[in-house]
Amino acid sequence: ENFSEAVTGPELDAMSDEELCEVVLTHNVFARASPQNKIRIVKALQAKGEVTSMTGDGVNDAPALKAANMGVAMGKEGTDVAREASEMILADDNFATIVFAVKQGRVVWDNL
Repeated sequence: ENFSEAVTGPELDAMSDEELCEVVLTHNVFARASPQNKIRIVKALQAKGEVTSMTGDGVNDAPALKAANMGVAMGKEGTDVAREASEMILADDNFATIVFAVKQGRVVWDNL
């Protein structure tokens, strides 16, 4: 779906957990999010039955990377902490690689 509004970190801070659970279903851009905001977003999506992925490169991203169903760390510019907290590491730091890796993973899974 295409949603036209972004939600900012300060707006997330002002929301209750119940409000956030609704907002994550109607927005797909979250800007200026703190590490705590990122964890709340992941947990709110999971509470709604969604499978989550989080990308990150820094120590501050590690808790959200770990909380997500699929943490994705940057391999070149990312910290060791972010890489250790993730299930996938992008060796080339290119987001397009995620799409390719998921497609390849599905092919492997189908062939099992």
